[in-house]
Amino acid sequence: MDTRKRLILLTTLMCAAVTHWLLPASAHAADTLKLTILHTSDLHGQVLPFDDARDSGVPGSLARVSAGVTAIRASTDHPVLLVDSGDTLQGTPLEEMAHIRWNEASPTIEAMNRIGYAAMAVGNHEFNFGMGPLRRAEAEADFPFLAANAIKVKDGLPAFQPFVVKEMGQVRVGILGLVTPNIPGWEEPAHYEGLAFEPMDEAARHWVSILREDENCDLVIVLAHTGFEIDPETGETDGTGYENFGDRLARVSGIDLLLTGHAHQNLPPRLLHGTIISQPSSRGRVMTRIDLELNRMGEGPASIVSWHGENIDLAESEVDQVLVEKFEPQHRRVVEALARPLTVVDRAVSVRRCRLRDCAAQDLIHQVQLKASGADLSLASLLTGSTPDLVPGPVTSRWVRSLYVYPNTLRSVKLTGAQVKDVLEHAARYYDGVECPADGPCVIVVDPDVRHYNVDTMQGLSYRIDPTRPEGDRVRDLRRNGHPLDLQADFTMVCNNYRAAGGGGFPHLAEAEVIWRSSEEVASLIDDHLTRLKTWSPEADLNWVIAPEIDGEKNPK
Repeated sequence: MDTRKRLILLTTLMCAAVTHWLLPASAHAADTLKLTILHTSDLHGQVLPFDDARDSGVPGSLARVSAGVTAIRASTDHPVLLVDSGDTLQGTPLEEMAHIRWNEASPTIEAMNRIGYAAMAVGNHEFNFGMGPLRRAEAEADFPFLAANAIKVKDGLPAFQPFVVKEMGQVRVGILGLVTPNIPGWEEPAHYEGLAFEPMDEAARHWVSILREDENCDLVIVLAHTGFEIDPETGETDGTGYENFGDRLARVSGIDLLLTGHAHQNLPPRLLHGTIISQPSSRGRVMTRIDLELNRMGEGPASIVSWHGENIDLAESEVDQVLVEKFEPQHRRVVEALARPLTVVDRAVSVRRCRLRDCAAQDLIHQVQLKASGADLSLASLLTGSTPDLVPGPVTSRWVRSLYVYPNTLRSVKLTGAQVKDVLEHAARYYDGVECPADGPCVIVVDPDVRHYNVDTMQGLSYRIDPTRPEGDRVRDLRRNGHPLDLQADFTMVCNNYRAAGGGGFPHLAEAEVIWRSSEEVASLIDDHLTRLKTWSPEADLNWVIAPEIDGEKNPK
């Protein structure tokens, strides 16, 4: 790039907040090119504005994305490019039942075809059901699945198309796709067999230079299924560098737009290290729009001279009724399947406050895991706090899928008693103190940086959590069968495959010897367990409590 172009680009990047640039009259003539970029991510199968598991409407969805894209295309006379950053093929009963259980075409891919997506980065959840369903969905798509850093071990070549080049009017746009490399930290090895995953920034440097130098692209867009390991607002590191590469990618020379996902953040467009970055939340609730003006000087590539970006709230926006009607027959079949009674429950069940006290809903998960595996201990998390309350009466598969929302399988691993304690201490980081105001009861302080699905409990022993003690020393009175836990003894412990692979940063699990694996998903195992019960009588055994040590009558702080 010659000196004049470098100065133009540098000045452009220093003016991130400027939405209109005053250029010489000659530059605004035939050399000025306009382009609109629309971006979604982490759709998680949300085709319709309806939650089949909870039997209720939800904000967002591809039906709302479709209406929004149609309106934008109708309102402009310049090219509009629609792209996505992955995590598409998992997350709703409509997608998973149709695509996986019934072996039909992916509703999400079919909807994206109808809307007119140009490219999609592969996300980590694309691997949840193995390479077969992933490749089948890829073949159904009218747009490429991009993942330049997913490499075939046998020959070192990309396992997916690395990039695509689009001619948008007079602008040559290179679109590169990248996926978080921590897939082996979450997935069953069989689900990504034969693949390895390179660091995203290393792959970006290689492929961006190809797009610039060999493909002669005017504009380079990176679709990255990753979040930011360093907070763009504060500059603070958050410890997620093993999965999030956003900050490192923004430093790679030659990237104009870095469109991210994975972390489900609503991050409106802005500059970071001279690169335009953004992230559009999840499930079609937000769509990023970036309007670009480029200027071509002579025979060389065009450069961005001005831009404006925003994240458009689609949560309650207009719905594309034609798209909704297209998927109504499948939706009805899903609703009927989820409404099938499994058993009856003889008392009310609620997940409210289940992270502060043992509860029957979470003990159900433990019971199923222990019965399926034959393990000594069970580790499980309450994955969501929005599971509907149950009243006495029928229990349906819909309720089970609102309780257990991920397509996890199970693994049993071998741990020592000391390692079991370390695992529990990691979960107990969530309980970060006690506050006792003068005018009210004491309350537990929780660490907001510990994600709710990483707050695990354990069945098969009893223990007490003291949030007033330092991190790493909060699990007290560990007992098995009434006796102090033998820290030198070996135990088998069952947990989901995400946790067993080290998901959530839990210690020891990723390196532990695997004793057993399930072939069925946890939600299906819960279905089977409840189906065998004439009546479910839920009860918590209260094997764990949150209880600070009290010195006399003094409340701890």
